[in-house]
Amino acid sequence: MATNLSHKNWIAIGAASALSLGVMAGGAVTAANAMPLFTSDGDRTGATSADVNGTGGADVTFRVSSDSIVSPSPTSPVSVNSPNTVSPISPVSAQSPISPVSVDVDSPPSPVSLPSPPSAPSPASIASPASWSPPSVDSVD
Repeated sequence: MATNLSHKNWIAIGAASALSLGVMAGGAVTAANAMPLFTSDGDRTGATSADVNGTGGADVTFRVSSDSIVSPSPTSPVSVNSPNTVSPISPVSAQSPISPVSVDVDSPPSPVSLPSPPSAPSPASIASPASWSPPSVDSVD
């Protein structure tokens, strides 16, 4: 049972499918936003649309379940270099010698090559026999 659909029908089917997927995705996002999040202790966490107080923020509270205070570890002692230590100034390097100027020497011209002799004419080719093929037959459906 094969149906032949035109190009316009496939475009309409594709557009309807894309629209349906968009509606389903929007519904999933709406459902997910409506669900509050709870911790493993049963406490509600995060902000929902009902928590917003109209200022673009939300009431958020944090609980600390530990009484310990974290303090930074002591730093390692700073190493101090010996005072007034100055490195000596390095001596100036000597200037490199100037390279000698190169002189272009004219080389003798190359000898002129002689023209090659003309090639011998090729023998005449023999005429090939005429090719013959049978007439084509049209197929009848």
